[in-house]
Amino acid sequence: MSDTNKTITFTNIMGQGRINQLGGVFINGRPLPHHIRIKIIEMASSGIKPCHISRQLRVSHGAVSKILNRYAETGSVSPGQIGGNPRSRLAIQAVEKHILALKAKRPNLCASELRSCLIEQEICSAENAPTVSSINRHIRSKKLNCSNSKDIKTPKKSPLNYSIEHILGLDGGLLPEFFSYFNFIIKQI
Repeated sequence: MSDTNKTITFTNIMGQGRINQLGGVFINGRPLPHHIRIKIIEMASSGIKPCHISRQLRVSHGAVSKILNRYAETGSVSPGQIGGNPRSRLAIQAVEKHILALKAKRPNLCASELRSCLIEQEICSAENAPTVSSINRHIRSKKLNCSNSKDIKTPKKSPLNYSIEHILGLDGGLLPEFFSYFNFIIKQI
């Protein structure tokens, strides 16, 4: 074989690898490897700007910013869930059942107290316990946030002056002449 016929082939274990504008390899839709995430946090904590981290590690600026923001908010460098694991979904459902059971047993507990109970009963650890906002969201979705439904009075709806019922005269029980005439024509058809 001559030197001119040699071709360079790029093979990737995943078969999905792409090259970004900085020359780094990434797989679209997949999180960055853990060691790169750790390196981003280490570099940022040593005072290196995100744009320099991006260039040195050949990772997009958006990915660096996202990881740094997530670390600042949660203290975690682990990525979010990609599609969800059926086993983890079962675990989440089990925790949700415990939340509902605790709320049914002690309806006056707020979300932060429910979270503390989950940790104390060793249903969750402090690291993987649901956040207060997600507990509140779950309780709201199940409509268990009020301890006694009799305490809440729903306001009585008063008819609006500009409602279709008022315009057509249906709110007072009296039908205007044109409306009864219109009904008469429709019934004949």
